[in-house]
Amino acid sequence: MSRSLEKDLLAHLKADDPAKVYRDISTIFTELPDGELLEIEFLGKSHPLQQGVNYLRDGMAVAIPKLRLIQAFFVARQILHSCRGDIPVNHDEVMGATAVMLLMDPEHLTAANTRKRLLLSTMESNKSNDFALRREKRFLDSLLTSRLHRHTKSPVLWSHRRWLLRQFAVHDVPIDLQHDIKNVVMTAGTWHIRNYPAWHHARFLLDQNPRLATLIVDDVKDFCLSNHSDISTWSFLSYTIDKIEDSQRRREICSSVLAEVLRITESLRWTNESVWVFLRNSVATGLVDDGQYELFLATNRAFAATTANGSGVWRNLDGARRWSEMYRLPIIAGPSET
Repeated sequence: MSRSLEKDLLAHLKADDPAKVYRDISTIFTELPDGELLEIEFLGKSHPLQQGVNYLRDGMAVAIPKLRLIQAFFVARQILHSCRGDIPVNHDEVMGATAVMLLMDPEHLTAANTRKRLLLSTMESNKSNDFALRREKRFLDSLLTSRLHRHTKSPVLWSHRRWLLRQFAVHDVPIDLQHDIKNVVMTAGTWHIRNYPAWHHARFLLDQNPRLATLIVDDVKDFCLSNHSDISTWSFLSYTIDKIEDSQRRREICSSVLAEVLRITESLRWTNESVWVFLRNSVATGLVDDGQYELFLATNRAFAATTANGSGVWRNLDGARRWSEMYRLPIIAGPSET
């Protein structure tokens, strides 16, 4: 593929002052409002802006033309490169530059690591760590929850967020993990199906406080039922149930979730692999009784009987049944049964 730029694109790039474009776009991120996240989207050629207008804004919604972002990126990269070595840096200027670079390229590891170093330097020289940490979190969460296809699943951004939350813990800054799972991870999971980096981050959050499992299991279940073809969400639901600390409560919730999912699966005739992998795993845990297992088998066989033998759907159903028969664990006795 040719890397040469189209003539009309070159003309547009030369027509605008890139330094002004950069200042306008970087200011969006260096002056983030407290307590709210930006909703960012990119505008293509079909939505041209008049000369001198570098983005549109309505409240927390921001629309940035891709062409303007490219111009700002070139300036931001020059700023970052000029700060290498022992040269003193302007903290706000470099944070603005790295914000633009990550907006353009969410896998820009140098930009993410530069933000880490600047944040650590800020916290070493400033006793008020709460503000710096929360400002960085708002920036990250704005990228991760906006309808930006690459950003919502970016391993670099999610890794940077895990690092950031560890800094929250080190500096004793409180954080609402339940809110993060519901409003950051689930939003990213909505915009990008099978968002494995996001749900891996959800596991990280749950590991910080396993007692959250009981509080979020219904929200996770509802999300799965609304996105039933997404195996990454079903996998996290299984993980959440397994994290419930009270054994009796874990059995009750597993049984309740299985009954609801199986009922809806039968009603809507879901035959996709994601749902049936969750069902087979649930009946094999040893947390559900023989009655529910027999209902699982009956539903499975009824679906298979009306499906073409050897088809992809039939293989999903047959594989789930065979797997459960091979790996099902003995029923785990509850406290009153021991």
